[in-house]
Amino acid sequence: MMPPLLIRTGISFSGLVIVHESGHFLTAKLSGIKVEQFSVGFGPQLVGWQRGETLYAVRAIPLGGFVKLAGMDGGMEAGARSFNAHPLWQRFIVIVAGSAFNLALPVVIFFGIYLAVGESNVQVPVHVSAVDANTPASAAGLQAGDVIKSVNGHPISTFEDLPNALDAAKDTPVTVLVERDGQTLTITATPKFDQGTGGYILGFHPAIRTWKPGPIDSAGRAVRDTGDSIVGVVGGIYQLATNPRLGGLLGPRGLEGPVGIAKTTASAAQAGPLSLIGVIALLSLSLGLANILPFPALDGGRAAFLVLELVRGRPVDPAREQIVHYVGLALLFGLIGLVTYNDVLR
Repeated sequence: MMPPLLIRTGISFSGLVIVHESGHFLTAKLSGIKVEQFSVGFGPQLVGWQRGETLYAVRAIPLGGFVKLAGMDGGMEAGARSFNAHPLWQRFIVIVAGSAFNLALPVVIFFGIYLAVGESNVQVPVHVSAVDANTPASAAGLQAGDVIKSVNGHPISTFEDLPNALDAAKDTPVTVLVERDGQTLTITATPKFDQGTGGYILGFHPAIRTWKPGPIDSAGRAVRDTGDSIVGVVGGIYQLATNPRLGGLLGPRGLEGPVGIAKTTASAAQAGPLSLIGVIALLSLSLGLANILPFPALDGGRAAFLVLELVRGRPVDPAREQIVHYVGLALLFGLIGLVTYNDVLR
C-alpha cells in the first residue's frame, strides 16, 4: 500500500495538471475546436471513459498531462473544427490558457485563505508575547507584555527593524528600551546567532495580530501576493543562475524534479493544511511560468510558432514544427531525468 503522504502528493500534483489542461480544454470547447482527448499523465492508459467526442484518460506516468486537439498536428480531418482552421488569435488563447489557469489558481487560493482564515502579522509596536528559557531575552529580564521601543537607539517601528538592529550588533551587547506597565526601562542583552533563521535573536515571541479583510481587500491582497510570488520565483531562478555560491540551477539548492517536489509537498502536508495549500499555490505558479517559456514542446514554444506565423504571414510547415517539438520533448525529458537524479543525490 502506498504511504498516505505519497498519495496526497500525487493527488496534489495531478490536481495542478488538471487545472492546467482545463485551461486548454475549456477555451478549445468555447472556440468550437474538437477536443479528442483529455489525459492526466503519459504512457499506457490505466483507465479511460468516452463522453461525447472526448476520451478522458488517466495514464501510467504521472508527470504531466495533455489535451489532444483535432488537427493540431497539421491535419484537417475535423474540418472547420480543426485547431488550425481557427483564427490565429483563438489558437493563441487556447495555447496560453493552460499557463493562465495555473497563474490564476494562486489568486483564488490566496483569496479563499484571506476570507476564511484572515491575515496574521506581528503587532506593531512590537509586543513580547512569550520569552524562551535560557535565551538572552530571559537572562536580561525581558517579560511578556513588554513593548520593544528601540535597540541601541534605533527605533523599532516595524518587526523588520528588530532583526536588522540585532544583525548589525552581532555578538556585542545591545541596549534595549522597553515599555512595561506604562514605565520605560532599559535592559542590556547580547544577541545570539540562530541557525534556523540565519540571523541574531534575543529569544522571544512577538504578539501576533489576526484579522479578516473584506472581499474587495482580500481580492487585492490575493493579486498582490501572487505578483510578489512571481517576482520571488523569477528572482530566485536568476540568483541560482548567476550566483556561483548557490551552486547553479542543478546544484544542491537548484531546480527540483518529481522527487524533490514530492518531498517538499509531503513536508508541507505534515506541517498542516495551510502549509500544503501554500505549497500548491507556489507549485501552480511555477508550473504556469515554466510552461509559458518559449521552449519547444511547451506551451510557450507553440505560442512562439504562432507569433512567427503572425510575423511571416503564413504558418510554419506543420511537419517541421512537429519535429522541433519532438526534439524539445526529448530534451525536456532528459532535463527531468537529470534533475530527478540530483533530487535523489540530495
